[in-house]
Amino acid sequence: MRRILFDTDIGSDCDDAVALALILNAPEALELVAVTTVSSDTRARGEIAASLLALAGRDDVEVCAGAEGGLVRPRERYNWFGHESDCIADAGRPSRPVSEEPAPARIVRAAREHEGLELVMVGPMTNLALALGLDPELPRRVAGVTIMGGHVREARLGDFVCPFGVDYNLCSDPEASMAVLGAGFRTTLVTADVTLQTWLRRAELDRLDAAGPLAREIARQVRLWEPVQRRIFTGMGGRLDGDNVSFLHDPLTVQALIDPAPLGFETLAIVPTIERGVLRTHEVAGEAGIGTPMRVATRVDAAAARDRITQRLLRSAEA
Repeated sequence: MRRILFDTDIGSDCDDAVALALILNAPEALELVAVTTVSSDTRARGEIAASLLALAGRDDVEVCAGAEGGLVRPRERYNWFGHESDCIADAGRPSRPVSEEPAPARIVRAAREHEGLELVMVGPMTNLALALGLDPELPRRVAGVTIMGGHVREARLGDFVCPFGVDYNLCSDPEASMAVLGAGFRTTLVTADVTLQTWLRRAELDRLDAAGPLAREIARQVRLWEPVQRRIFTGMGGRLDGDNVSFLHDPLTVQALIDPAPLGFETLAIVPTIERGVLRTHEVAGEAGIGTPMRVATRVDAAAARDRITQRLLRSAEA
């Protein structure tokens, strides 16, 4: 059993909602302590998270809204596509409102209250950077930080090699990412190198439609996101598989905590830099004597990962 706090920009890309559902369907592996939201209208994002928690019967989990803009960058740099308000689950009526406690303070409090707490970061790093300002001892207090982020070697869509900057979570607030990656946390990166190889197909979406209330809600949100995703990646020059309804960026990150078998990890020395405004996660040779050792996902069995994630999501059929 791993105690986790889930920090998310839920409501834009549907993968955050898929990841939250995955956590809720893994009670034997993960104990969810709190959810914190980041980026743009964080209270609206909190309401989305709270509605999914209510749908799963988990009103006991506190949701706290956090930073709406970056440490330096303007709020307008952050994703907000316009469909986010449609991601509140109509069937999920929370019995408790989004907390008034700011997300950075909630992170600090959780780390002090729960020994062995792990932080699961699937949005910009702003909340955690602010939490470090409140408690510089945070890296010592938590057992580890698992981040959906990093672009280490190659992130590819078919023949198209993605430019650096495709890693939105670390690149949207690069100054916050520099603070977090340099703070001394025991860090795991589930990189764009592997998440762009792993996606949900229409066949799995149809199976979710036939499952329980939480799975059906996730399927609905995937359908809201699919045309947005296709527009983004074709606009940058990539070509998506015709059966790709959603990349599994954040669910793959949660899967690494539940069962990492489909993923291959290496311990790499990582040097984060900001180059022309873009956050880079450079792999350097160990003998160079620089960089921070991090556990980095560099390989994935995409079919196995997709199958395990789908099977876990289908558990809601029993709810």
